[in-house]
Amino acid sequence: MRRLLPALVALLTTAAFLVVTTQNAQADPTDPPWATCTQRTVPVTLAPSDTTTYNIVGRLCLRSDALRGNRTVELMVHGFSYDHNYFNSPYEPTTYSYVYAATSWGYSTFNIDRLGTGLSAHPNPALLTVQSEAWTMEQLVRKLRAGAIGGHAFSTVVGIGHSLGTAILQYEAGTVTDPVGVPDFLILQDMLMTSYVPAAIALNASFYPASSDPKFATAGLPAGYLTTIPNTRNPNFYYPAGTDAALITLDENLKQTGTSGETSTLASARTPTITRAIRVPVIISEGEYDVLHCNEAAGLSCATPAAILARESPNFQARACLKTWVVQDAGHATNWHIKALEAYNFAHLWLDNYTINGVNQKYANGCLP
Repeated sequence: MRRLLPALVALLTTAAFLVVTTQNAQADPTDPPWATCTQRTVPVTLAPSDTTTYNIVGRLCLRSDALRGNRTVELMVHGFSYDHNYFNSPYEPTTYSYVYAATSWGYSTFNIDRLGTGLSAHPNPALLTVQSEAWTMEQLVRKLRAGAIGGHAFSTVVGIGHSLGTAILQYEAGTVTDPVGVPDFLILQDMLMTSYVPAAIALNASFYPASSDPKFATAGLPAGYLTTIPNTRNPNFYYPAGTDAALITLDENLKQTGTSGETSTLASARTPTITRAIRVPVIISEGEYDVLHCNEAAGLSCATPAAILARESPNFQARACLKTWVVQDAGHATNWHIKALEAYNFAHLWLDNYTINGVNQKYANGCLP
């Protein structure tokens, strides 16, 4: 049963992270009214030895909940050709917005545009790879812990990924050995280890140079920046019976870019070597009818959480404490389907149990019963 959003019913950097974050104090009409939200600009580099900085822009929404928002922030990392709107839909946000759901539970959020998208910097596309973006996420995690983004230091950081964003978080969590740089929990959406090959081929065929698209033709983006051919997002990302047609139209209008460097390095995050090195609790959430990963006839079932668990559990070690969820009647862009809120509630109840309700009930490996 869908849970009503609770809110509807009811500052500086540390010496170790000398970071200037710009603040936009104006309210954004998409901000949840029960949170205090500001725009933050965070400089990052693309490699530990790199001295060139690029700005990531995100919206930090704070809740003063003593057990949740004061302690825990959810870092949201969108997928290929999306931006921050994916996690905070401007259309019917009480149904579709992850930011609304998270903040209504009392959690703080940092919802970003990854490099190469939206308001953030657009570096040379060849430099934007899964590996370099994983390094940018590590920097954000460290800065959120240190209070270098918005002046509030969080003891717990949760990584929320969608599609390519999931791959980036997986790679980071599977390669970074210092726990300070890794999220304490991962909620991974819409990226399984095995794809349905015909659908993956169709998706790749739907990408073309961003400079060829009317939306980006005057943006001056170099070769290597890609976007989706008009009217291809519906068959690739949606189960139309499970969403609102107006939202699919909005997705076409809000579409963003990705890079050839990201597509060419995606496989690096989808290997058991990486995922078995993840040592924090993980939820995998998948759409029942995600054509990119699910096909019953091909033996790639996404019908139930148990089916997802059977597919994915061999790729994770015990310390990942793997849990799974299926968004019924949903395609690849699960957040923009009608039953998304059920997944949000499942994830936040799980997070409540780990951080509040069950902290004294964990097994030796850190997992809850």
